[in-house]
Amino acid sequence: MTTSDVRWSCSAQLDLLGFSNHLMVTNWDIRTQTGNQAIERLSSLEETIRLFEGEKTAYTELYPSELQYIRFNDALFLGIDVEHLAPPAGQTTLTGGYSLDQLKKIHPQNGQTVFKGTTEESGGDVAKFLGLVARIHEYINAREAKKSFPGCRTVVASGLRKCFKDRKDDDDFFSANFSVSTAFEAAKKGSSAGLKSNHLYVEDDVAIAISYCKPCHAIFGFSKFHRTDSPLVDPYQYQQENTLSLSHGSWTVPEPIIFDIMKKRLTFRRLNPAVLTNLQLFKDYQRVRAKNGQIEREISNSLSASTPSLEDVNISSFPFRKIGSKMQTSTEYPFLFLKFNLEEDYSNFFGQE
Repeated sequence: MTTSDVRWSCSAQLDLLGFSNHLMVTNWDIRTQTGNQAIERLSSLEETIRLFEGEKTAYTELYPSELQYIRFNDALFLGIDVEHLAPPAGQTTLTGGYSLDQLKKIHPQNGQTVFKGTTEESGGDVAKFLGLVARIHEYINAREAKKSFPGCRTVVASGLRKCFKDRKDDDDFFSANFSVSTAFEAAKKGSSAGLKSNHLYVEDDVAIAISYCKPCHAIFGFSKFHRTDSPLVDPYQYQQENTLSLSHGSWTVPEPIIFDIMKKRLTFRRLNPAVLTNLQLFKDYQRVRAKNGQIEREISNSLSASTPSLEDVNISSFPFRKIGSKMQTSTEYPFLFLKFNLEEDYSNFFGQE
């Protein structure tokens, strides 16, 4: 923090696409059947809040501290303060580098490593936040798709905020907050700026914050890969019975999206929300890696290795291999296929002990 009442924060805006157009068809008469259908879409946002509030109460370790959220009409806003991360004096963006004090906290001092109150812990909080946002994004889009609605677009951004007291003398997170303003303005630009369709977009400073936590960085690196619409298996290339491989080009990496907001140049990237859902579980994955099963070894390898190239992913990432007469789950890159759904019971995700 630069001062006691100025903090670096992250915020997300998830808004239902086409909501106003849906109402416009009814001439803004919400008493019609179509009007009722539009209003019913808001229930997805309320159900989302109900789900993660229940999970947060039961499993507080999955959540960043002091999570803030509010639904306003057809949009859901979430945010956190990141206490131990802040741009250098005179700047408003993270650099990706460490101060001397931060390095002392990350590396062992007198034989001990300090974890509490470090940049690593703060990076982990940002990762948990983004993991939750991704799970919400996936849940809303799945509900919307069942009714042939367009889903939601999600924008995650960062920025400084000034602690602002409301009339009840409570800190109002969503006021005087440039992370909220940035997310809102980016979402407002939408397709005209390159933020198209019902995808999830993350500003680069949020990604830099996550990079301070090594296991989160390892998982996060896979979120740049997106499955394409091309067939999994090339119909013009026959494979023998005991072999099975993906057609080349089944994964792609979208180009960064760069534009100005409030006279500030920002970079956003479209990320894979299914991969991002795993960020809330990074501590669990660290514990899982100590076990001896096949998938555990693959998780361990992914947490320890550098992010693969697009070419490597396209060659090696099919999640099933034929071993003998059986098809077994096996992948070099498990985080491309693991997904932690919002409605999923955390206690059952890793199976029975």
